[in-house]
Amino acid sequence: MLAVAMFVRWIGLGALACLVGGLGVDLLVLPGDAAELVPTRRRLRVWGFVCVVVVAIATGAELLLRARTLAGGDLGHAARAVPLVLSRTHFGAIWIARLVLIAASLVVAAVAARGARAVALALAIGVALTSALSGHAADWGDVTPSVLLDWLHVLAASLWIGGLAALTLAVFPAAPEATGGALTRACARFSRLAAWSLAVVVLSGIYNAGGQLPDVAAFRDTPYGRVLLAKIAVVIALVALGATSRYTLLPRLTGTPARSVVARGVRRCQLAFSGPVRAPWSRLVTVVACEAALGAAVLGLTAVLGESTPARHAGHVSHVADVDAGQTPVHATMEQLHQAGGVPGGWMFRLPGGDAARGRAVFGRLECFRCHRIAGESYPRPSAPGPELTGIGAQHPAAYIAESIVNSNAVIVEGPGYTGRDGRSTMPDYRNDLSVADLLDVVAYLASQSGVHRHRP
Repeated sequence: MLAVAMFVRWIGLGALACLVGGLGVDLLVLPGDAAELVPTRRRLRVWGFVCVVVVAIATGAELLLRARTLAGGDLGHAARAVPLVLSRTHFGAIWIARLVLIAASLVVAAVAARGARAVALALAIGVALTSALSGHAADWGDVTPSVLLDWLHVLAASLWIGGLAALTLAVFPAAPEATGGALTRACARFSRLAAWSLAVVVLSGIYNAGGQLPDVAAFRDTPYGRVLLAKIAVVIALVALGATSRYTLLPRLTGTPARSVVARGVRRCQLAFSGPVRAPWSRLVTVVACEAALGAAVLGLTAVLGESTPARHAGHVSHVADVDAGQTPVHATMEQLHQAGGVPGGWMFRLPGGDAARGRAVFGRLECFRCHRIAGESYPRPSAPGPELTGIGAQHPAAYIAESIVNSNAVIVEGPGYTGRDGRSTMPDYRNDLSVADLLDVVAYLASQSGVHRHRP
C-alpha cells in the first residue's frame, strides 16, 4: 500500500505543478500582444482544466488512503471513515479547505477571461499551501518558517517543472516555429522565470534539508537521506540542461549572445560534448522535453520523501531496540544520583521483560481486537474505531506502549473516533483489569509486532 500512496502523491504533485506552471506560462511568460498565440492560450486553458480534474482525483485518493491509515481495515472501511477523518482531524480540516479550493478552480477554469486565469492561479497557490500544511514541514506547527519555506519551495518548483511540462505538451505543439519572435521571446522570459524559481528552490531546499536531516552522514546512512541525495543529483542534471538552453540555444534564437563567465563556460562544455549547435529551435524543443522528463523524476522522488520517515527520526527504531533489549544495570552512588538531579545521566524508564505468548492471550481476553487490527493475526475484524497496531513494536519502546495502555490520555493522537466529545481518548481504562504481570506480557506481545506501523494506541 505504501507504493500506491507514493504513486498517488506523485500524480497529485505532478498535476498541481502542471496547473501552477501552465498558469504561470499563460500569465507571466506568453506575450500579451501576440495574436498568433491565441490557439496556444486556448490549449493552455484546456490543459489547466485537465490538471484541476487530476488534482481533484488525486486528492480524493489521498484522502481515502489517509483514512485507511488512521482507521485500518480495507478500503470499504476506510471509505466509511472518511467523514470522521474530515470532521475530527487536523488533516481533515486542511483537506476540506483543499477540496473547496479545487471546486472553485473547476468553476474558474471554464472562464476564458484573463482575470479568471489570475484567480485560478491564486486558487492553485492556495492548494499548494494545503500540501505544505499536511507534509513534514508542518511537524513544527502550521504557522512556522518551515511551512512558509516549504510552500515557497512547492510554488517555485511548480512554476519551473510545471512550466517545462506546459511548454512541452501544450505550447510547442500549438505554436510551431513558424510563429517566430513571439514564441522565442516567451522562451527567453520563461528562462528568466526558471532561474528565479531555481534560486528559491535551492535556498528553501537547503533550509528544509537542514530540518529533516540531523547531520551530513544521514545522506548516506538513512533511506530518506539517500532518496534526497538522488533527488539532488537529478536536479543538478536538470540545471545543466537548463543552462544549455539559456546560454547556447536561446542566444542563437534571439540574436542576443550571452557574454557572462557562466555563459562562456557552458558554451565551451557544449562544444566539447556535442559540437556546434545546428537547428537551434529543434534542439531547444528537445532539450525542454528532456528537462520536463527530469522534472517528473524530481516530483517522483519528492513523493517518495513525502511518504518516508524523515531522517531526523531514523535513530528512533534503533533507539527502541536499545531501550527494550538493553538490560545492563546502571551503577551509581546515592551522591551521584543527587548530583545528577535524582536519576543517572541518559536515564529512561525500562520495563522488565514479559511473555509475548501470554500477552497474546491477554490481548484476546480483553477483546482489544474490537478496536485494533494486527496484520497476520486471526482476530475478528475491528467493529469500532482504533489505530492499527501492526508494526507498533518497530516504532515505539515498551515503556511508551505501556503508557498507552494504562494512561491513554498522556498523549492523544488525532484520528476518526479516537477522542470523545470531551477531547479525551475513547480507549477504556484497564488499570483495574490488568495485573502487573498481565501488563508486562501484553506489552511484550505488542512489542513483538514489527510489521508496517500505523499509529499509537
